[in-house]
Amino acid sequence: MQICVLGAGATGGHFAYRLAHAGHEVSVVARGAHLAAIREKGLSFVSGEERGSVRVAASDDPGQLGPQDAVIVGVKATGLSAMVSLLKPLVGPETLVLFPQNGMPWWYPLGENLPRELPDLHVFRLGERFLEFLAPDQIAGGTIYSGNEVREPGVVFNSSPGKNFVSFSELMPAAARATDQLLEAFSGTGVVATRPPNLRASMWRKLLQNMSGSAIALATRNRSSISREDPRLGEIYARIIKEGNAIAKAWGYDIGIDPAEVLAKIPHHRPSLLQDYEQGRPMEIGEIVLAPAAMARAAGVHSPSLDAVAAIVARLAIDKQLYSDE
Repeated sequence: MQICVLGAGATGGHFAYRLAHAGHEVSVVARGAHLAAIREKGLSFVSGEERGSVRVAASDDPGQLGPQDAVIVGVKATGLSAMVSLLKPLVGPETLVLFPQNGMPWWYPLGENLPRELPDLHVFRLGERFLEFLAPDQIAGGTIYSGNEVREPGVVFNSSPGKNFVSFSELMPAAARATDQLLEAFSGTGVVATRPPNLRASMWRKLLQNMSGSAIALATRNRSSISREDPRLGEIYARIIKEGNAIAKAWGYDIGIDPAEVLAKIPHHRPSLLQDYEQGRPMEIGEIVLAPAAMARAAGVHSPSLDAVAAIVARLAIDKQLYSDE
């Protein structure tokens, strides 16, 4: 299968390595020192005792790569706006494009029978630009459970060996066959790929975990597991999960997450929100904490714990110029 990873950083680079190692024709769009290192030495990967390197076509100009069978958009939500023009040359009439970003996704309103009017979120406005050249039946959305970092150019470090998952599904039934092919491409790669029974319910489950554990880790500058280790933070975590259950239900998804169950499984790692803060990168504050808070207000759901943590982490990001309400 001909697959391009658009934005081969931490998680995107992990996927590119796994798929290329499994024998697929993989290309990557990267830039700067990371691109130079991939061109010179290949894309290298480290996970526990596993070490490896693969050669992939690499460019900062997607026009050199041409239309693909599938494109995986490997950037975070904060980088999506810059991806619009880069994605277009990779898309042909049969191309499937997978968007597996954290937080509230831009595609959420597509084909959805909404119970009420959505709030006006910046991430939703991105849809107009993507839909200029993408048909809804070319789009898949998903969630990722995998810890990755680029600690040096050309080298992806995975902090979750044996525990790497991606779950994705087509938005429209017409894309089911293409989605099946991409799911099959992950077979035997070391990344477990599944199709969720309900894409948006899956998105809400991941969002609840990020807006609780990841946000608390950022606010306290700790690993995500601090909410399990500190009972006072554990109580805040549980309140945000309960509020998140109510928000999701108000939008039609009765996901019923048990706070104690997810808290027991929370990983002992520094979440991407905290990594971005520490390394001075744009932060997914809007998509991960402010978007669900806005969805709560739009649905008339009271969410005081989420609102408090969201206000704190937004202020941290704003003061460091890593997030703007504009």
